[in-house]
Amino acid sequence: MTIGAVLPLKVTGSYGVDDLNRAHILFSSLQRFAEPGLFSEFYVVVPAAEVEQVSSAFARWQSLGIQVISEDTLVPELAKYPKMRGWRKQQIVKLAIAAKMQAKFYLTFDADAICLKPLSAEKLIIDGKALLQYEQRAQHPKWWKASARILKMNANVGDPQLGMTVTPAILATDIVKSLIQQLTPKTTQQSWVDWLCQLHLPKHPKNWLLHRFLMLKWTEYSLYYLCAHKLGLLDKYHVTAGTAELPQRLLVHESHPYEQWDVARSFSNNCPGLFCVVGSKTFLPPAEVWQKVRPFIATQQNTGPL
Repeated sequence: MTIGAVLPLKVTGSYGVDDLNRAHILFSSLQRFAEPGLFSEFYVVVPAAEVEQVSSAFARWQSLGIQVISEDTLVPELAKYPKMRGWRKQQIVKLAIAAKMQAKFYLTFDADAICLKPLSAEKLIIDGKALLQYEQRAQHPKWWKASARILKMNANVGDPQLGMTVTPAILATDIVKSLIQQLTPKTTQQSWVDWLCQLHLPKHPKNWLLHRFLMLKWTEYSLYYLCAHKLGLLDKYHVTAGTAELPQRLLVHESHPYEQWDVARSFSNNCPGLFCVVGSKTFLPPAEVWQKVRPFIATQQNTGPL
């Protein structure tokens, strides 16, 4: 079995960090650990003005099957909302890419993710169901309340204390397409993208209403997870990560705080994580992060990005 993947990217990302070279570290780790042919399609979605630059920079990662496409082509509605935060655009892109995906499941990436272990379809998809990792909803309670309001449902589905964790995550293409149907207005000609983006227009008259304000904190994952519950699809497409039966976890936070990170442990069998994240808010230059992980990733064929 193969899976898809998506990475929304801007050459200079949030906080002015060098996301182009951060992504090189991600690709180095995937080339080192992902089984050949794991990704049937791997979309890197960038602003139209950056397609040529990013395509040239990522040409060395042909073994991963990377295709660089314009976010304007994938989500043309975004052109109407030039002040939309990059964080919001990334969330929309991670959902919109389902329209192009042929794979049953796809992995979502950010530029700051790093693969830690040998990666195969068998570790990610078990008996036709993808790993889903949980975290406490109390970490971000507004995400779940806002998304439930958008979906017109009770947020307290499943275990009301738990929700799915964030990137990297595995999404079922069918669930994302069902979510998009749920988000698409039935009474107007607007798309689901317009509907979400217009929530963030401060001068839009409808946004002066309290119930609209209370929808602002949605995320792609809280919408996805709640919609899967609403439609009774969660157990059809997902199994729980980090259990006695399936100890592998999609994401571990051992790289935080960075100064205390035991890198050798993260890359060892003593750590159940398949990925970690060295977040952009650390403001660390990619070259510094690469030197820390290089001993565990670099090979004669893969000498690294920097």
